[in-house]
Amino acid sequence: MAVGLSLLGLFFIAAAVIVSLPTGSSNKYGGLPSWLPKASVPVGRVVDASAAHPWLAIQGDTVRVELPHGSVMVTTVGPRVPEIGEVPVPPTSLCTFAVTFTSATGVVPINPRAFTIKDEFGNYHYPTVTLEGGGAVPSDIPAGKAVTLSVSDVLPTGEGQLRWAPEGPEPIVSWDFDVEID
Repeated sequence: MAVGLSLLGLFFIAAAVIVSLPTGSSNKYGGLPSWLPKASVPVGRVVDASAAHPWLAIQGDTVRVELPHGSVMVTTVGPRVPEIGEVPVPPTSLCTFAVTFTSATGVVPINPRAFTIKDEFGNYHYPTVTLEGGGAVPSDIPAGKAVTLSVSDVLPTGEGQLRWAPEGPEPIVSWDFDVEID
């Protein structure tokens, strides 16, 4: 004999729970329970990264990267994928990230080969790096100017990290991302 609840049965259970809440209760739809710990890390902060202190960020985070001869604020957004909602989900997709450099001081070199992508299978990808809007990728970030690069490659669906290593083989900053097609 199969046991299950009908939608009507679930409605009555939910109604009973709501009715049994004490008057003046802080529990309401969309509210967080008071017993949850409060966030201790400030939201919207800018973090610092250097060769001595590499940083793992998430897409949209701004990271201040300190280099031996300068510093720069870097924000990565993406990936942008063209196959939203395809069924079946394709195993790979063209992914494009926007990497924006601002507030440069000193000399901040830009080398397209300094960008790599590591997928969730541990494979490394060497993306195509272009100047957003066209033109040649500058060799460095001019002080007081913003530069946005498009970083693109065909990646498997799943997790990964966009990595920037401006001073050698190890990345100073990496951004976690998910390739989601659904």
